Amino acid sequence: MQNRGSFYIVKDMGPLGDFLIRIMGQVGFGICHQIPERSLHFGGRALPLCARCTGIFLGFAVCLGVLLVAYRGLAPRYPSWPKLAFLTLLFVPTAVDAITSYAGMRESGNAVRMVTGSLAGTAIAAILFPLVAGALLSVRRIEPAHDRVRMLEPAWSAPALLAIPALLSLAIWPRWPGAFWFWAILLTASIVFTLLALNFTVVVLVLEGLRVSEASAAPAWFAGIAAVAVIAELVVSNRLHWVVQRML
Repeated sequence: MQNRGSFYIVKDMGPLGDFLIRIMGQVGFGICHQIPERSLHFGGRALPLCARCTGIFLGFAVCLGVLLVAYRGLAPRYPSWPKLAFLTLLFVPTAVDAITSYAGMRESGNAVRMVTGSLAGTAIAAILFPLVAGALLSVRRIEPAHDRVRMLEPAWSAPALLAIPALLSLAIWPRWPGAFWFWAILLTASIVFTLLALNFTVVVLVLEGLRVSEASAAPAWFAGIAAVAVIAELVVSNRLHWVVQRML
C-alpha cells in the first residue's frame, strides 16, 4: 500500500480500482488536507476527505436532496428568524471542535469530527436551500407563487433536520464488505453535487442580474457553465494544494 497526497492507493485492486481510487483521491485532494489519522478508513483504505469534511459534504448533499424532494422543487420563503438562529447554532459545535483541537487545548476524534461536520453541512444546505430552489425556478421560467410557504414552518421541522447528521454518523461506522466503495463513491458524488449546486446558483443569480436573454438562458446552458466551473475549481485547488504541500 502506497501513500500519495495522504490518500492511500491500494495495489491489489486491479487497474480499474486503482484508477477510480486515484480519481476520488484527487477530487478530495483539492479541498481537504487528507491527513490519514484524521480520516475514516475501511479495510485499510482512507476516504477521499478527512472525517470533518466527510461530514460537511455528506450532510450538505443529503440535506439539500431531502429538501428538494420535500418541497417538490419549489422555492419556499426563508424560515423565521428563530429557526434561522437554530440553523446558525449548528455551526457552533464544528467551530468549537476545530478551534480547540487546532489550538492544542484538546484532542478531537474522528467520531466527533464526523458528527460536528455533518451538523455544519446540514445547516449550510438548509440556509442556502431557498436560493438554490429559487435558481431552479428561475431557469425553468416558473414564477414563484406570492403565497409560497415559509420554509420549516411546522414547529418540529427544524429539529427534524438533526436526523440527517445523526443517521449519517451512525451509518458510516459499520465495517462491511464494499463499505469503502460505497462511502468513497457517495462522498465523491457529494463533493461534485455540492459544488455543482452552489455554482449553478451563483451562475443563475449573476446572469439573471446581467439580464441574459431568454434564448441563451436554457437550463442546460446554465448547468454547463456550472459544470465547467466545478472542474476548473477542483483542478486549480488541487494544484494549489500540491504547490503549498511542496513548499511546506
